[in-house]
Amino acid sequence: MCFLDKGSRYQYNFGKHYTNNAALRKGLRGLDGDEVEITRKSEYAVSALVELAQHQGEYVSSKIIAGRQEIPVNFLPQIMALLGAQGWVVGVRGPGGGVRLEVDPALITVKDVIEVIEGPIAIAKCLAGDVACSREGHCPMHSVWVEAQEAFVNVLQNRTIADLVADTPRKYEEGRKYMSGVE
Repeated sequence: MCFLDKGSRYQYNFGKHYTNNAALRKGLRGLDGDEVEITRKSEYAVSALVELAQHQGEYVSSKIIAGRQEIPVNFLPQIMALLGAQGWVVGVRGPGGGVRLEVDPALITVKDVIEVIEGPIAIAKCLAGDVACSREGHCPMHSVWVEAQEAFVNVLQNRTIADLVADTPRKYEEGRKYMSGVE
């Protein structure tokens, strides 16, 4: 699977990968045989949204979100900035402040979150959008990749943050201590 940065271009030519975008090269791990996966950053973003959805209408401190969802505290501001840019969350500084979910969690799909964090989802380079492939039109795998991509994206599109809240036990109710020391 590869995730392309929005607006990035990638070209495939004679078995070699060419690009003029360093961020894109970093995001296209796996095209040379390395494993590619949805990053922890996407998982953290989904987990943070689940935590906020469990406290709908309330401001939750970053320390509490990080502790309960096992997200590195220093990484959370980057994630919240991306989610805030979508209008999904809003933050307030100071005592009693924190982060609050601004939209109905039933309106945010897992696919939406992954694409905000990673960019467009593509399980094969030829499905990534602006990709030129020397095998285009005669690749025996193209129909397989299209079917697999549709199934994968369909699963992500059909699961919302609200669905995940319903399926996720609340850790803090189990009485366990977390990284932040919050119970």
